[in-house]
Amino acid sequence: MSQSSYARSRWLVVGVVPIFLHISLLASLLTWTITACSRAAANGNESKASLIAHWPLVSDARDAIGTAHGEPHDVRFTGIGNATGPQQDSGVELNGRTSRIRVPHSEALNLGSEDFSLSVWVRCTTPLQSVLGDVAAKFDPAERRGFNLHVAGSSPAYSSMSDARHLHFGIDDARQSGWEDHGRPWPSNSLVSGLIAYEGSLYCGISDADTPEARAHIFRFDGGNKWVDCGRLGIDPNHHSVMSMIVHDGKLYAGTGIWDWVQALGGLEGAPPPAATHVFVYEGGTHWRDVGQVGNGSRVLCLASFAGSLYAGIDSVGGGRVFRYQGNAWFDCGAPDGRNLECLIPWGGKLYAATHGNFYHSLVDGSWKPIGKEPHGINQVHSMQVVGGELLAGTWPQGYVLRHGTGDDWRTIGRLGLPETKGVEPCNEVMDLTVYNGKLYAGLIPKAEVYRYEADGDWTILGSLARRPDWDVRSNPSWVRVTCLTSFGGRLFAGTGSCQGRALDAPVDPSLGKVLSMQAGAVVSHDRDIGGNWTHVAAIRRGTSLELHVNGRQVGCTPLPDGQPLNLNNDAPLWIGYGAQNSFDGMLAHMRLYAGALDATTLARLATNRN
Repeated sequence: MSQSSYARSRWLVVGVVPIFLHISLLASLLTWTITACSRAAANGNESKASLIAHWPLVSDARDAIGTAHGEPHDVRFTGIGNATGPQQDSGVELNGRTSRIRVPHSEALNLGSEDFSLSVWVRCTTPLQSVLGDVAAKFDPAERRGFNLHVAGSSPAYSSMSDARHLHFGIDDARQSGWEDHGRPWPSNSLVSGLIAYEGSLYCGISDADTPEARAHIFRFDGGNKWVDCGRLGIDPNHHSVMSMIVHDGKLYAGTGIWDWVQALGGLEGAPPPAATHVFVYEGGTHWRDVGQVGNGSRVLCLASFAGSLYAGIDSVGGGRVFRYQGNAWFDCGAPDGRNLECLIPWGGKLYAATHGNFYHSLVDGSWKPIGKEPHGINQVHSMQVVGGELLAGTWPQGYVLRHGTGDDWRTIGRLGLPETKGVEPCNEVMDLTVYNGKLYAGLIPKAEVYRYEADGDWTILGSLARRPDWDVRSNPSWVRVTCLTSFGGRLFAGTGSCQGRALDAPVDPSLGKVLSMQAGAVVSHDRDIGGNWTHVAAIRRGTSLELHVNGRQVGCTPLPDGQPLNLNNDAPLWIGYGAQNSFDGMLAHMRLYAGALDATTLARLATNRN
């Protein structure tokens, strides 16, 4: 996005300089905002919401009070009858891959700039079998206008989607802030290796530090530019980096390694050999418990939660193997091709894997089926994500984002980064792909750029977040990265880094090893697991704020930018059980759309009676 485009936004944060007030004042304002939201919701006379549409979703997709009837695709209605409580299993079942209900646009579904409420019962499939998906969306991605409500587990960098089911409710009218600087979690670290939301907090891993005891630490975000040290992964001095993180079965796990691939492959003269790969589980405070050695590699490149088990992928030093943790032991699940096992992601009941250039998915017998070998001349894969119900991958060296079709068919939907230049080898790497407020974002090397997907072949650059004074396209130690993108607290967070993530890079430029965030439109999130039971969710725009309510209790409130309502009118269909991320994986029941903000009495009634 150009500087002139940014300037047109009255709520611009210039560059990466924070404009928020002193932290104590900000905390007071935040407390005031949440209190104001709570008072508004608690006041039974605050609003008189009127029902626009009601989809019981028990035996069909029809609107029970009007003409906003849905068109179901690949769903199953359980049709048990009139449910009298959330324990009853009546609703629509969606498969987390191809299911969706389309409600054609009508003027009645235009929400404009007024208050509105969405009420729905959700039940997520457990254990995790697929990337979690969207509950409802009426969003025009070209105009960036509308609303979306989805469930997503945090996914840091190379690692897969966590199985902690977080709620995100967003609206937008093509509004965007600049980037706010949240500082360096550790002064002598030059690369943030992962960002992950866990139990209502944001955690960050680092790649290196100037002393052995300071390496491989994880930090918790404490607002502004404050970070709390949550301890080190073990005591082995040759574990330099937090290579991977995932939330699985209510616990935060992290894998060890050395980010600098030269040293990890044993190519750094005079350096001790890399330590064997281990995974640790967080036990609170600064305590991490070792859950064992994983194979014989030097890096746990990725972690994944799938079908109730924790999985780990290791590098080529250990044969590029996949391991499953079960019964306090790691079981070898084979090596797809022996290259670095870069990424794992569950989707539609299968576990997908990417190595340095090739793609696979798991079979029932435990083997790996190839679904693409170095398509379009790529030779590395650094990110996988499900977007719009399709599998995407971020690659090196051209900077292609690829979309999987069928079999081994992969199509290019964008070439990001530096343009092709005669005499210069391509060096674009798409390091992470993340969905935030209805849009897909990508983080890159070699200039630490962030891009937003608009359409196939059309990506908007949102700036470069890191730099080096010695940057040279022909010198990879001088390159800079956006290593990870994560949605948390209603904002999109990004981590920066040097190319090799070495401690000696940290003094080169203060932009390295930092965390930054931005906001698109307005998003309110509930960054705690809602689990797999029937759960009532209410998403509300009330005045100049967004609210989330879970089982009748307010769990989040976010002010709108500039306190101004956003116009959500668009001609896009309303989707039930589908949106920007994926088809919903689980069941939905009794979705209601209201004009106006629900009062406390109505919220309490809806949250206790699923009919």
